[in-house]
Amino acid sequence: MAAHSQYERSMEAAWNSADNLAVAQLWWISRDMTALAEDTVQAGDFPKMDAPAQSGLIFFDGGIQTVTFTVIDDATGRKVGAAHVSALFWQCDGDGDIELMGFTDHPCGLTECDAKSFSLPVVKITSDVFNRHVGGIQWFYDLLHAVWALSAEPHICEAKPAKPNMEHPLPPRFDPEIRKVKMLVLRENLHRPGGSADDDERVRREYSHRFIVRGFWRDQVYGPNHSLRRRQWIPPFVKGPSDKPLICKETVRIWKR
Repeated sequence: MAAHSQYERSMEAAWNSADNLAVAQLWWISRDMTALAEDTVQAGDFPKMDAPAQSGLIFFDGGIQTVTFTVIDDATGRKVGAAHVSALFWQCDGDGDIELMGFTDHPCGLTECDAKSFSLPVVKITSDVFNRHVGGIQWFYDLLHAVWALSAEPHICEAKPAKPNMEHPLPPRFDPEIRKVKMLVLRENLHRPGGSADDDERVRREYSHRFIVRGFWRDQVYGPNHSLRRRQWIPPFVKGPSDKPLICKETVRIWKR
């Protein structure tokens, strides 16, 4: 590579990215799962997982809402709207490091290639966009690790193959390709507050919405006579009736003296 010109190195890197995209794992993250992953990043302390594959492309239903980018019209210099990152692509290099690429469904003022690049329904955003917010690109790396961590928790997340949408049918030849997509959805909370439990006549509070109970670490007992301890991550979960909307609120902690 050192003997190649800068142009040749750039072209080889572009071809490598295209090849990795062609064989990447395909993930689709539901809106509720996206909200849970974003809140996990905000909480901060969670296990950093190894990449589940050499490369992967994750689409977020509705986009990543925590980070918003201002879109400027290049011709007039005026603000024309706001954009979100809609997809993240990761690939592992030979040294074990992870390279990250972002995509948006709002190309104006953010993209470095046209909408037909890679034949995707989203377009690649410029590398400097990641640094336009507090946390920079590291925030998106953390989101990637949060998604991997939550996907490994079967009682929180349900992973299943995608199914064709009957409202917008595609030719049968596309069916096997659609089912290659790994869908991550928030497992439904079947607990319905309001009813009694174990013959307890006390009526619990009826929630008007669902909310996130953040994860935490604890010293887990194990071994002979529970004599050993290990640090165990207790993942976050969503509390409240499954038919209520998920509302994410800022956590406020008040310290009293």
